[in-house]
Amino acid sequence: MLEEIDAVNRGDLPGSLDLYEPDRVATGLRALATATGLVQAAGAGSRLAGGGLVHDHSGAVFPSVVVATPILLTIVRDGHPDAGATAAVLFPSVCAFRSE
Repeated sequence: MLEEIDAVNRGDLPGSLDLYEPDRVATGLRALATATGLVQAAGAGSRLAGGGLVHDHSGAVFPSVVVATPILLTIVRDGHPDAGATAAVLFPSVCAFRSE
């Protein structure tokens, strides 16, 4: 799974430069994929929700979510339970927010 995370250059994916922070995607996904507890999972989820995949405060979702969704689903299925729960919490935002 870590190879899948590193295989994409998220800086090449479009997004509002004011809100999208592509460096948060890889670090957030890596942290979530390797999280072994609630604090680690919550920190990773915060990176992803704060400009990586979505921007909670503005209600924006970024194109990076397209390549991250299979990884999130794998984390839900195979990851630590706290990591899986954190990944699952991101999906309502992904589905409800407007595309940037």
